Amino acid sequence: MRALDAAFGHPRGVAGRLGGSIMARGNREQERDAIAAAALSSGECALVIGHGPGLVVVLAAEAVSPGGHVIGIDPSDVMRTMAAERCAGAIQTGDVELRTGSAEHTGCAAGSVDAAISVNNVMLWNRAAGFAELRRVLRPGGRLVVTVHRHVLDVEPGQLRVEAEAAGFVDVSVAYQDRAVELVGFRA
Repeated sequence: MRALDAAFGHPRGVAGRLGGSIMARGNREQERDAIAAAALSSGECALVIGHGPGLVVVLAAEAVSPGGHVIGIDPSDVMRTMAAERCAGAIQTGDVELRTGSAEHTGCAAGSVDAAISVNNVMLWNRAAGFAELRRVLRPGGRLVVTVHRHVLDVEPGQLRVEAEAAGFVDVSVAYQDRAVELVGFRA
């Protein structure tokens, strides 16, 4: 279990880089689906929570270009390094910003982002605090997309909906993808 945590749960060291490489390949379709569900458009600001090796950051940056901005947050030094390598050009132009953070502590101003996207990390959150923080940073009408592999989700999928609604999200839906559960909600 320690090796799995070092590779995937709280990536660190060589195991974290290996886990990041596996995530980049294994989560590709799920990350594309999350970007599509977020309905990003040019000029918007997207927040990517737990960005991992950075593929979802690249996809988000493409979706908000031109004129948009992506903020990626991840608590793992290894994941931020891998994402910085993958997003070097977009970081240099100022289209992407990567920083230390989590769902509970985004470092974003209130009402400053159009969409918040999380792929395969909701099970690591303090969900009440995370959902509250994401609602705080979203603009009115802003979108929340949370997708997670079914086998790692630590609650029934309907519980995510209950928790998101308790934090103030509206029009919350839960859909079942191939191997994943996808929650979409909006800030009123």
